[in-house]
Amino acid sequence: MEKRVIKEKYLRLTEETNALDYLERAGQFIKEAAADSKAWKWVILSLHGALYGFAISACKSSDYQSVVKVTKKGYERLITLDEALSMCQDENWMGTLHGGGALNLTASQKDSIRRLKETLRNNFEHYIPGGWSIEMHGFPRISIDILDVIRFLAVDTFRYQHLSQAQRTKIKSIIFQSKKVLKAMPLHKELLEVESGKA
Repeated sequence: MEKRVIKEKYLRLTEETNALDYLERAGQFIKEAAADSKAWKWVILSLHGALYGFAISACKSSDYQSVVKVTKKGYERLITLDEALSMCQDENWMGTLHGGGALNLTASQKDSIRRLKETLRNNFEHYIPGGWSIEMHGFPRISIDILDVIRFLAVDTFRYQHLSQAQRTKIKSIIFQSKKVLKAMPLHKELLEVESGKA
């Protein structure tokens, strides 16, 4: 009897396609979040992955070592999200190529990144046993802010990102559609009413 050979199949990713996959997942979960509050967990995790991935893609040079540190034991470690965002905000670093522009974060975006990372993502990722109740009215704003930062990193600045025109168009579409859904959510509208003093 002849031995059956299985043809190998590979999952192939680059830093850009990995970040785009996270963004696509975020878009899917944003649509689900209006009816399923648990979907917000996946929105947060996906947005974090997309933000981190596109920050790395935007700040790297032609040599991946620009976004890697070597530990004392000789292991390579990817720079942190904070380090990547800091590089993306450095005009000298980002301006080394034609089309490269530095990221300028608003106060709201800085706060949303902090909340996304420290309060939400880290607690979801490293869940400590026990109950956790999370007030959700701020989720749409955090998501909108993060999506705006992602758009800048993925589309509006250019360094060494390897994205096709079709991928750039897809990124713009996902962000546009996701923000439209988020802005229409009762959670977002209620928060805006309270902040404007109409409630």
